[in-house]
Amino acid sequence: MPDLSGVEIRRATEADLLDCHRVWRNGIIGYTRPLGFPELPEDNPGVRRLHAHALSTDPGRFLVAELTNHAGEGRVVAFGSAVDRGPLWFLSMLFVEPGEQARGLGRALLERMLPMPLDERVLATCTDSAQPISNGLYATLGIVPRMPMFSLVGRPSPGFEWPGLPDGVTAERVADPVAWREGGELAAFDRFILGFEHPQDHRFIQDEPRRAFAYRGTDGRLVGYGYAGEIGRVGPIAVADPALLAPVLGHLLAAVEPRGASAVWLPGATDDVIATAIRSGLRIEGFPILAGWTKPFADFTRYVPISPGLV
Repeated sequence: MPDLSGVEIRRATEADLLDCHRVWRNGIIGYTRPLGFPELPEDNPGVRRLHAHALSTDPGRFLVAELTNHAGEGRVVAFGSAVDRGPLWFLSMLFVEPGEQARGLGRALLERMLPMPLDERVLATCTDSAQPISNGLYATLGIVPRMPMFSLVGRPSPGFEWPGLPDGVTAERVADPVAWREGGELAAFDRFILGFEHPQDHRFIQDEPRRAFAYRGTDGRLVGYGYAGEIGRVGPIAVADPALLAPVLGHLLAAVEPRGASAVWLPGATDDVIATAIRSGLRIEGFPILAGWTKPFADFTRYVPISPGLV
């Protein structure tokens, strides 16, 4: 049974977000430090933005565990956040301070975040392959690891030739991302690729900002889209045909020159694209992430997620 003595589990507020960032950082350092990995920086603006986004879109699925000491002072020692996107319930993050682990806080948070009833929903998450306890916890719910995801970092070597866009497929910079997001074309394409639309996540990406590109066939219809930003993040990418994924990624890497390295999370199902990226000069960084789900919900030969924390 979970040991919840002195612990209150409640909805998170904006005032809790810095504490959630601390718990996230300490939780990761807790298992990477013994493996000799370098310390994470004190601040990760991207993770803070992700937390704020999850809280704004799904406040009822963002919970914290606050431990009160003998002096009556409260301290956030664990948190979890999930997002609902159509038929998909996606666990974005679940972290517990190292000193408070093994008392069942993670399971207690997870049980309160899950949708009810479970039978009609797809449950999914991504977690580090170096976290067997977390992977085991999620597997008890049927969220079984099914696919690795790799962080590819770097820049293509000068002169490397990526596969070009096929004849008849053109790329265009989206001039008005807000109108595109709020129109019907993007939503229809997401329903085709993912089974659901998520305009709130497109807004999150566009606000970062990342530049949006639409890819069209000879008839003008959308056959893909992708994002890339000056800070280096690439994705999400969605294509109607898996053969378009490598050309679209190559176009995004060339179209937006970042201030430093580019970075993209590539699903293991995109094996040829991963091989091309590595041959170009990008490298695999860190542990593979394991994506798990209870039922199939997307074709990851045609879709590159936003990040491990947000489909």
